[in-house]
Amino acid sequence: AVRRFIRHRERDEYVALGRQIAEKAFRHEQYAFSEKALEQAIAALQITSLAELYEQLGRGKITGAALIQAAFPGSKLKGPQIPATHWGNMDDNNRRQTAIPIRGMTAGLAVHYGDCCHPLPGDRIVGIQKPGAGVTIHTIDCEILEQFGDMPERWLDVSWDESGNSPDFYVGRIAATLANEPGSLSVVTALIAKNLGNISNLKIIGRAPDFFDMLIDIEVRDVKHLSNVIAALRGSPHVSKVERTRG
Repeated sequence: AVRRFIRHRERDEYVALGRQIAEKAFRHEQYAFSEKALEQAIAALQITSLAELYEQLGRGKITGAALIQAAFPGSKLKGPQIPATHWGNMDDNNRRQTAIPIRGMTAGLAVHYGDCCHPLPGDRIVGIQKPGAGVTIHTIDCEILEQFGDMPERWLDVSWDESGNSPDFYVGRIAATLANEPGSLSVVTALIAKNLGNISNLKIIGRAPDFFDMLIDIEVRDVKHLSNVIAALRGSPHVSKVERTRG
């Protein structure tokens, strides 16, 4: 029963996301969104129902561009739905109006957070559709995005959920250089805990006679919370250097 509930919840999330993708594709191409137009696409794509169409859009198996071409045969697309070069020029009001909030999504199902950049609330973000895997959230400056520069139909404008329904903690990553002496690591872990962070992973990536380098994954609420943790660590004589890192 639990597995069935999770499957149904996952499908509902993909369907809801798919509808938003469809509406966005219609708006971009300046078509009126209607189920009649979608029926044409359902027939052309050989899909059995509207829910299945939305689900496949949400899962990334069908792109917004493919939907428009199926709904309006012979139509000429106006261009990339979210040109990568235009992200820095979008004003905040426009982003809020067109964004798909990360709301009502269960982490690990329809929406995933990129391990390549560890996005946190407060970061500017973008969603990338992956066929069969939903949407992965990246920071706007994530290096991985270069791989999708010629696939604008897979880009989604997303924003952080500000309704209070999102997870309480997200994983941020820091790189730290510590003095190679007894007690250094315990001081660092104590400072993180004192500032209400929780270490989820820790890895030593380099060691020298006087210092050692570490990557530390910390569960925090947002960018400001992580900045507070970093500031506390910088105040310790056991820490030579600490900064947020992406990969």
